[in-house]
Amino acid sequence: MLLEDILGKAIAERRHPTLYEALRFIEAYGLSVARYRLARSADEAVEAAEELGYPVVLKVSSPDVIHKTEVGGVVVGLKSPKDVRRAYDSIVSALKGRVPGARLEGIVVQEMVEGGYEVIVGGLDDPQFGPVVAVGLGGVYVEVFKDVVFELAPISPREALRSIKMLKAARILEGYRGKPPADLYALAEFVSKVSQLIWDYRGRIKELDLNPTFAMAKGVVAADARVILRF
Repeated sequence: MLLEDILGKAIAERRHPTLYEALRFIEAYGLSVARYRLARSADEAVEAAEELGYPVVLKVSSPDVIHKTEVGGVVVGLKSPKDVRRAYDSIVSALKGRVPGARLEGIVVQEMVEGGYEVIVGGLDDPQFGPVVAVGLGGVYVEVFKDVVFELAPISPREALRSIKMLKAARILEGYRGKPPADLYALAEFVSKVSQLIWDYRGRIKELDLNPTFAMAKGVVAADARVILRF
């Protein structure tokens, strides 16, 4: 089973998956993910960045860190080997200072997605309603505007498209002030697939958060993943 194959170590240790494990899991399920590599040294991080192409983003991957930005675990817009080395050392240092004793799996080096619209796609296994999928305005604004629509999972692409068009941000996603519209049909397919994932792993996955996910003029790609298991 996919969950045990990829998240078996986390399950055995009764902990939530690291960023790297979560990205591998959703990618294996068939969701589109911004290209990434795991680096365990500054040299490996530079090699990964060279392979992926600049600019890149570096993110901490640790079983002891859920909210990466709160511990200085994310550095964006890196455009050279020097930038990558500096960012790698900065993240490692910040982790030691802010989360003493935290285990470091490595640093995820990821291509920096540019353009498109930031949305949040995710879901939860609600004790009362069961599997629920969510889609809304993403990035740093999700907590501010709370523009999110919830639906009982699973839902079809057509139902997902209807949910997307219920958002206050729907007008923005359809193109605003000269910016090309997002590929809403691709986004609907993506949301539908996430809803199926939530359904397939009901009772096993408590929460799934893909924020940000980028809705592009053509296609959709997740740039981050958080998976909370139910033990």
